[in-house]
Amino acid sequence: MSTYLVAPDSFKGSLDASQFCQIATQVIQSLDPNAKVFSRPMSDGGEGFVESFTFAGVGEPQSIWVSGPLGKKTKATFAWQAETQTAIIEMAQASGITKVRRPELNPLNTHTYGTGQMIQGAIDMGAKKIILGLGGSATNDGGAGALMALGVPLLDNKQQPINLGGQALKDLASIGTVPHYLLDIEWQIACDVTNPLLGKNGATAVFGPQKGGQPAQLEILEKALGNFASVLEQHNQQTVHLEPGAGAAGGMAAGFMGLLNAKLVPGFDVINQTLKLDELLHNNDIDYIFTGEGRFDSQTRFGKLPLRIAELGNQFNVPTIGICGSLTCSVEDLPEFKAIFSIVNKIMDESEAMGNAPFLLEQTLHSVMRILK
Repeated sequence: MSTYLVAPDSFKGSLDASQFCQIATQVIQSLDPNAKVFSRPMSDGGEGFVESFTFAGVGEPQSIWVSGPLGKKTKATFAWQAETQTAIIEMAQASGITKVRRPELNPLNTHTYGTGQMIQGAIDMGAKKIILGLGGSATNDGGAGALMALGVPLLDNKQQPINLGGQALKDLASIGTVPHYLLDIEWQIACDVTNPLLGKNGATAVFGPQKGGQPAQLEILEKALGNFASVLEQHNQQTVHLEPGAGAAGGMAAGFMGLLNAKLVPGFDVINQTLKLDELLHNNDIDYIFTGEGRFDSQTRFGKLPLRIAELGNQFNVPTIGICGSLTCSVEDLPEFKAIFSIVNKIMDESEAMGNAPFLLEQTLHSVMRILK
């Protein structure tokens, strides 16, 4: 009897990690009826982060209606661990790019207020620790909207609250007293982004265009975040904007690190601490690991979740099969994997590939299983 571990990230915009697990389990057991399959949907902090906990039964889903990135009400879900009074929150649930129609994307105006409302909902339940997954944001506001929703005073030169949205940070002149109960909470930020807040590798330059930012808008946003960084530094005498990862989720990491003393942790490490994949591999004779995400490229080398899974597999001498949508790097660049497969089996545009991702994944897995058996 063969044993498999299926531990993918999502194929963003086309396939949830849990869907990948379900399809893989069906294909494996159709070709190997006696196979044992462990399914562990994964996330580096972005899309699917909360589901990684709820799917594994280590968090109870809690839903709440909050503000979306442009103010429209949206339903968001976080995971709650009552015994540890810990909330696992995925900012993309409230402030993610999938919450805004593409023609309406505008990082000058999108904000994280709804994420703050979700956090407040967890605090109202008694949260003593909050794990905040960052990724997939539609925002470039430094987390200001969320901080304001939590009662942090972000004030202009007339001592009035600034407006919501990334461009409003240009008006920030001072930060009032942070509510003491927020500082009593243990804050952990989960993400795999190492970009600083500002500059050519910063939040605006790298991720702003994906959020609908045009060149003139990006210039405004960079200056606005620069002002945010200056006011933060005046407030706490720390240069958090220089920290690797400060640019995550449109600079939300910088805001929470600077004002709430949040600690940044790679998303994979957070998930692995809870799901204990190393124990699973140690205690079970796993034959193969299947992992993947939407794109394998030059960034995969730098600690992306599938690579971390493959590295873990190598520690236990378990071969890892990588499966992706777009493959733009050489297989030789990722020797940690036993093999890598793209589900795109012919010439097609991105929309066709994304629209047919479940079928394409199924076909690819059939081919892979025939090789392995």
